[in-house]
Amino acid sequence: MGLAQDPPDGRRRDAENQFDTFVELYPMLRRFAAVVADADMDPDDLVQDALAATLKRHELTEIHRPGPYLKQAIMHAVTNQRRRAARFRLLSPRLRGDSETADHYPSDLAMLDALTPTDRAVIFLSDVEGLPGAVIAEELGLTHSAVRKRISRSRKQLRRLLSETANGSDGNDESDGFETTNLSAVPEEGS
Repeated sequence: MGLAQDPPDGRRRDAENQFDTFVELYPMLRRFAAVVADADMDPDDLVQDALAATLKRHELTEIHRPGPYLKQAIMHAVTNQRRRAARFRLLSPRLRGDSETADHYPSDLAMLDALTPTDRAVIFLSDVEGLPGAVIAEELGLTHSAVRKRISRSRKQLRRLLSETANGSDGNDESDGFETTNLSAVPEEGS
């Protein structure tokens, strides 16, 4: 029985470089995961799942731009968790009308859950991070026109939801109410 040997210096340096790369990217990746995740998903778990899936295929130091690569891996992890949750919901009956778990003080941020994870990611990268559409497209693996459409469609959907909440409407009225919300002041992409 032999003793475990230390890895050669080159392997140790590679491992240290990978660790340093991940430590540098982690805050940005966690913030991104928190935005694109559904409310019941843990952002740290998503980042770890994305990292584990990436490290099965590549060394972080081999990837030209690990940040965008890991963002796409996080999006895939969100999609996979949503699929698992949907299967679980189909297999188990849900209790409806549980007043103890109802949110008595809803937040405008809860309306982001009405958007798909990709739409939340696009809105976050555009409106919070301030990235241009071309960079968002590259980071998420979308076309520039798809990013523009998603930004526009998501903002309209959020405006409508905010307007319905502000007006106490159930969404069945004829007016769009875009002028009554703060998001109406948000300029469209390229304006």
